[in-house]
Amino acid sequence: MTSFYILIILEWAGFLAGLFFLGKKKEYGGLIVAFLAAVVIAETAVYFARIFMQRDALVGLTNIWYNCMLPVQCICLLVFFCKKTGLDYWKHAIKGFIGIVLFITLLQFFVSDIDRFNTFNYTLEAIFIAACSLHYLFELMNSEKIEEVTRDPFMYVSIGLLLFYLGTLPFNITKVYLFSTYPRLFYIYYYLFFAFNYFLYGIITFGFLWAKKK
Repeated sequence: MTSFYILIILEWAGFLAGLFFLGKKKEYGGLIVAFLAAVVIAETAVYFARIFMQRDALVGLTNIWYNCMLPVQCICLLVFFCKKTGLDYWKHAIKGFIGIVLFITLLQFFVSDIDRFNTFNYTLEAIFIAACSLHYLFELMNSEKIEEVTRDPFMYVSIGLLLFYLGTLPFNITKVYLFSTYPRLFYIYYYLFFAFNYFLYGIITFGFLWAKKK
């Protein structure tokens, strides 16, 4: 519970830093703030649910909640990257990503168990966001403003997202299997999962503060 408590603090720190130091001051920064708002709403609700609800009722409800909130977070990021790219082919690709995420999310409500975590949708979301983050960094490094790259808070956001999703995707796909078959390995990766989370929201907060300082 302590690890989750620390994570909540870091998420709120990132959200508040974005709200006060980013917001409308940077082009399309509001989409990143919206993403962080969706994160803190989702995780804070789960945090209090863990305190006040019994475990049997919590699992299904948590899965439903994440199945709704994770696509919201993903779409905020995808729309941001779509707005920021200067390449038409990539804009069309990202719009396709958004359509796929929406389709699979809605499909689960009709043909699958909504109280089961949608691993397939999360996997696609992670791949899409990682690809967009990498592409944004590629565009940034090849832009005419390469000398000002460290002033771009979105560079830090992209680095954090890229490492987070690449680092935690295997765990989120296999955690049920690992827990039942290799519990020792599960707990090692479990704490690595939190470490990747800490890094993500830590570097996002740093990026906002550093951009403000500059």
